[in-house]
Amino acid sequence: MIFHSLKDKEQLIMVGMMSGTSMDGLDICVAEIGFASMSVDVNLLASDSIPYSEELREKVSNCQKGNAELISQTHFNLGRFMANETKNFLKKNKISIVDAIAMHGQTIFHSNRESSFQIGEPSFISQELDVPVISNFRAADISVGGTGAPLIPIIDKWLFQEEDIGIICLNLGGIANVSFIPASKLDKPILGFDTGPGMALMDEVMLRLRGEYFDRDGARCLIGKSDDRDVEKWMEHYFINALPPKSTGRDIFGPSWIEENIPNLDLINLNDLMATLSLFSAKSIAYNCKRFLPMDLINRVIISGGGIYNKGLINNIEKEFSPISVISSDYYGFDPFMKEALGFAILGVANLKGIPANVPTVTGAKKSVILGKITI
Repeated sequence: MIFHSLKDKEQLIMVGMMSGTSMDGLDICVAEIGFASMSVDVNLLASDSIPYSEELREKVSNCQKGNAELISQTHFNLGRFMANETKNFLKKNKISIVDAIAMHGQTIFHSNRESSFQIGEPSFISQELDVPVISNFRAADISVGGTGAPLIPIIDKWLFQEEDIGIICLNLGGIANVSFIPASKLDKPILGFDTGPGMALMDEVMLRLRGEYFDRDGARCLIGKSDDRDVEKWMEHYFINALPPKSTGRDIFGPSWIEENIPNLDLINLNDLMATLSLFSAKSIAYNCKRFLPMDLINRVIISGGGIYNKGLINNIEKEFSPISVISSDYYGFDPFMKEALGFAILGVANLKGIPANVPTVTGAKKSVILGKITI
């Protein structure tokens, strides 16, 4: 009965949660969301970014190594963390009623078309807050032949599509992904895919060499000198050159990539290395867009994700896309940090209303399906 009542409500108060490939914490928001003629009306009520503790971050990262006991324990501990932090977040913002919660979970493994595994047990959240939780969004797309990612292109269409302007929506998390949203007046499909590294490689180097989680504001990148020869060599990576649909994760562009491609890490000038990795991210993004997207139909690049605050990376991206304008999602009124958390809140509404939300032209799925499973 509860799901029938939620399906029929014009506006839903939704919590959205995203834990990205940077593996550094939880982005959480609460918004009032309504659907009308396949467009979305969004009123963001509150948002926050909550860092993982050092211990939890280390355990989440170590889950990628495949220890079943650690994965199981961290799956439950992360669920407890999310439940507690969601309760505190709502209390802090004086929000007493929510209709449902949509959580992405923390990806610890993703294999193109084969499997994807997010941890964070939703039962703790549903029991603590006594509301339904929608999670496990990628499985349904994979079950019909899709890659399971990216899932945000439909959100980009609902939030950003314009009648006369074609856009690229670029999300700069640990992994970079793009959506092509054509002008609505054109009969063109939505396209999207992961392009390769966003911040993951830079963050991994900072953690290993300085014990810091990122290069704040891209300061090191800005003063370093990039090595074009290394970038040219790294651009030969099979994923960079693979045809869409395609998706990837830190299992490809993470610790193992660093160990294979930068064996003498301790001997390299850190500023120069950050500049080189930044250029690699920017060039791999631009190369994929220019090779696989109809650039003649694109007037604007809209950036979201934590990478937008890395000035060195943004400078490189602007150079690669010139003369196309590159702007923040702030221009449209959406916090770059919160777009994915908000996106999954919207996907949660789509689930409750029975609206298919994967995009077969993006993931390669055989058909459109409703995404997510409900825990009560």
